[in-house]
Amino acid sequence: MKLAEVKDQKMTMTRKRAIIIGMLITIVAAFVLFSDHGLLQRVSLQSEQANLETKFNEMRQVEDSLRGVISNLQTDSTEIERLARERYGYVRANEEVFIIKRDTIE
Repeated sequence: MKLAEVKDQKMTMTRKRAIIIGMLITIVAAFVLFSDHGLLQRVSLQSEQANLETKFNEMRQVEDSLRGVISNLQTDSTEIERLARERYGYVRANEEVFIIKRDTIE
């Protein structure tokens, strides 16, 4: 074999190796980015987790305030009286009730 043929053969093998390596890198990169356990899925799940944590904290605050209301209703008779007056129109003996009608502007 001539020296030129050997160089051409080495160059061809180098190109084939480069193409194969490039294809493998492309496949691995596609798997890392787009698979079910890939980078894009991870970013999506992290965003969803942050949203769920925010909702959880909001719900925790609502729960705490409702527990406070329950505690007040169980222990504070003036709170029960206030609610009865507001919701059911209860009045005390010898107490006068004034009903104020508001004008509606249309």
